Amino acid sequence: MASAAAWRVTIIPDGTVLDLADVAAVFYRQSQPFTVPEGLSGAEERFARVEGRFGLRGLLASLPVRWVPGRPGRVADSEYKPLQLATAARCGLPVTSTVLTNDPDYARSFAGAHEPGVVYKALMHKAIADDGDVRLILTAPVTPADIDDRVGMTMHQFQANLADVKEFDARLLVTRHGQIGVAIKSEDPHARQDFRARYDALTYQIVNIPADIAEGCRRYLRSFELELGVLDFCVAARGWHFQECGPGAQWAWLQETTGAAMDELVTKALIGDVDDLG
Repeated sequence: MASAAAWRVTIIPDGTVLDLADVAAVFYRQSQPFTVPEGLSGAEERFARVEGRFGLRGLLASLPVRWVPGRPGRVADSEYKPLQLATAARCGLPVTSTVLTNDPDYARSFAGAHEPGVVYKALMHKAIADDGDVRLILTAPVTPADIDDRVGMTMHQFQANLADVKEFDARLLVTRHGQIGVAIKSEDPHARQDFRARYDALTYQIVNIPADIAEGCRRYLRSFELELGVLDFCVAARGWHFQECGPGAQWAWLQETTGAAMDELVTKALIGDVDDLG
């Protein structure tokens, strides 16, 4: 029901009435796709999913509440990797040499110009398999000889390979109320390329965040109007290199392994006074 001021939203899950007028803050991350009844045609199923997404999510987005990590539209904008890299650079965060291309010749030239080579990273870091499961695409080293005409099929992201020179990976939980960083270390070659490949080969340690990196992270959140971000860096002798920011990325396992009070930062983001975005 709509009034002159705003929508009045009531959700009834399993017969329990939830009046969203009583909600003051929302922790929004990794929402799941809508499900629809069986027996619909392909066209009907697509129609029902789109109507549900634009209807229900539109109603939720209209609520005058505090969203963490951010309003759904801002979170969606912040997931574009090219925008992330450009924003990080504008905020003073060092970024890794990167190219986005569907030109095989240019990709081979880029790979040949970097020693000890480059890596391929999917722009969304996930793919939908034929059985409907979401499966990660890990960061993969690439040589010029590996690049063929299939690169011309769609956009590809290649970055300079820092696995041999980095000291550790760092994942930062950043809010307007503070920042906590954890070093993710491994001697396993697969884990050094992408720590998601070998969680059993990782060690963790709370790490100090350099002042310039901390300030760059604060600017980054303000640029996207986010209340929270999970930022990944590659840390080498020559400094910290921004990799990406996932507003809904995982952090709880780092708290469990190090004792870092990350949940306190999230709680403050949800219930504390938020500084002006300017």
